[in-house]
Amino acid sequence: MRDADGGGGLGRRTAAGFLWAMLGAGAGKLLTLASIAVLARLLAPAEFGLFAFALVYIAYLDTLGDLGTGAALVYWPDRVRDVAQVTFALNLLTGVAWFLLTWVLAPAVAAFFHSPEGAPILRALGATFPLKALANTHDALCKKDLRFRARFIPEIGLAAVKAALTIALALAGVGVWSLVWGHLAATGARGALLWLVVPWRPAWRWPADLLRPVLRYGGWIVVVNVVAVIVHHADYVVVGRMLGVTALAFYQMASKVPEAVVIVLVWQASTVLFPAFSKAQASGRSLGDAYVTALRYFSLLVVPAAVSLFLLADPLVLTLFGEAWGPSIPILRALAVYTGLRALETHAGDVLKAQGRPKLLAALGALKALILVPALVGAARWDATTVAATMAAVAGAMILLDFALVRHTTGVPAGSILGAVATSLPPVAVLAVVLAGWMHAAAGAGNLVVLVGGVALGPGAYLVAVRVLTPGVYRRAVSTLWPRPVAGAVIP
Repeated sequence: MRDADGGGGLGRRTAAGFLWAMLGAGAGKLLTLASIAVLARLLAPAEFGLFAFALVYIAYLDTLGDLGTGAALVYWPDRVRDVAQVTFALNLLTGVAWFLLTWVLAPAVAAFFHSPEGAPILRALGATFPLKALANTHDALCKKDLRFRARFIPEIGLAAVKAALTIALALAGVGVWSLVWGHLAATGARGALLWLVVPWRPAWRWPADLLRPVLRYGGWIVVVNVVAVIVHHADYVVVGRMLGVTALAFYQMASKVPEAVVIVLVWQASTVLFPAFSKAQASGRSLGDAYVTALRYFSLLVVPAAVSLFLLADPLVLTLFGEAWGPSIPILRALAVYTGLRALETHAGDVLKAQGRPKLLAALGALKALILVPALVGAARWDATTVAATMAAVAGAMILLDFALVRHTTGVPAGSILGAVATSLPPVAVLAVVLAGWMHAAAGAGNLVVLVGGVALGPGAYLVAVRVLTPGVYRRAVSTLWPRPVAGAVIP
């Protein structure tokens, strides 16, 4: 990303941060996916459905979380320790408050999803809020300083504890509660590891003058997050409410695959790009150029991942989860398209946050929600696959609006934005031809053979295509990640 920041230092730190974030989150997601593949054979779809609706509620309330103070800490240009004090105190207060609120609301939420037996599960999962609150400030400090290498161990610890404990309890016959206790134990383990790797500790002082400005910025971040969770999780609510928890289980199981392969890229890139864009903005560098450079490399990652999931959906679901989860296959194909489009539009929001314009971002999200929610309700009159396809259609319609907003706020030409995305298309076409040819040649060889062959051939063919068809982009990426020493430089 030398072209985005002049000297290349911030670009290299951003690239390194993204790689470490992906190593932690990617390995964690793959470990989680492997454990789900085991659990899919130990637990019934209805049991997954009970846990799924509880997680939907947790995701919605988690958007209020720390009242946006974590994002404020990442954004704040000075008095970092004082802002961290405010963040930590508010996290403790809100964590306890959300736990108590969940205890009270659990029966009503369970009734909304026509699953009253899920109320005790939701009450237990409410402990997630205080457990996360204890470590949210430490996590925000890691993000602010682009210290994503330090987050590697906590992310891996979360996935490892969850996988080991959940599978052990499921084998012991605990049923859906194996998912609950595994989730809580993993959340606690991640928090403890963050305290180990981040040296900051709260002190007995209260910088009262910062409370109002931090909450003012954080309040708009909360609005943005609430709107975002409506946009990105409304499908779960609609499927669970209108089609039932078993349909929700099939839908959620299908979503686990793009979540582990594509959405994890979105989350981690946003985690890195928001502080990186904030630093670029604060230093007077071109935020538009930084965005275009990030979008170019990001599209080279997410577009081939989404295309691969679409083509390999059948052998992937049947190999990982078994024949009982066959209804998840068409849902996965639609969600693969959706996640690819969502990935390309997401980081326009990081630009607006870095510019200190969360109000505009909130308005954009509200517009998307007003279009999406009625469309999903109408789609649920058919089936869960139609709901997923509707998510993809709306994301496709909204992506041009996001690009237009970035062009307006940064001044970067529209052709540069579209050109950044188009960079990935020729090598992706090669990837699609290779995968389609392999699946035709291996037809009848068994799902496992088709899947393993596709996973082995696809990335190699794509990397060769990137190097041959986009040599300039390939060379810049390599030089950013592995810069050569300057001739004559003294290496300490």
